[in-house]
Amino acid sequence: MDVLFFIVFPIATILISIVLQKVLRSPILVAILVFAIFFILAFTTFTTEFLLNAFIYAVIAYITAALVRLIYCLRGRLNCHHHSNNNDDDNLEEAIAGLEDSIERLEDNIQDLTDLLSAAMGNSNGSNCGCNRR
Repeated sequence: MDVLFFIVFPIATILISIVLQKVLRSPILVAILVFAIFFILAFTTFTTEFLLNAFIYAVIAYITAALVRLIYCLRGRLNCHHHSNNNDDDNLEEAIAGLEDSIERLEDNIQDLTDLLSAAMGNSNGSNCGCNRR
């Protein structure tokens, strides 16, 4: 039974905390959920003395979730910093080229819309299509 309390439950708590942190993205929620699970186990399967273990496992869950959050935050910043330092000039040129393409497409679309509106106004005013009957 000692193997269960000192090896299996802590390792399971660490692994579950990593997964829950990825899903919930909040270390405190991970710790609360882990505590709730072990709290239920304390009163259904084990004795009330297991309640102290439930608190310890909740602390382990919180520490694990906080470390996972810190690792992913640092990894994101390092990746962003790495990409921005390597290709600043290339990225800027690509962004400007993409912006110029977008502006040209927008100008073409505005011209097409203007042509359609001109044609629609010409049809309703100049021809007798029956749209403006009274």
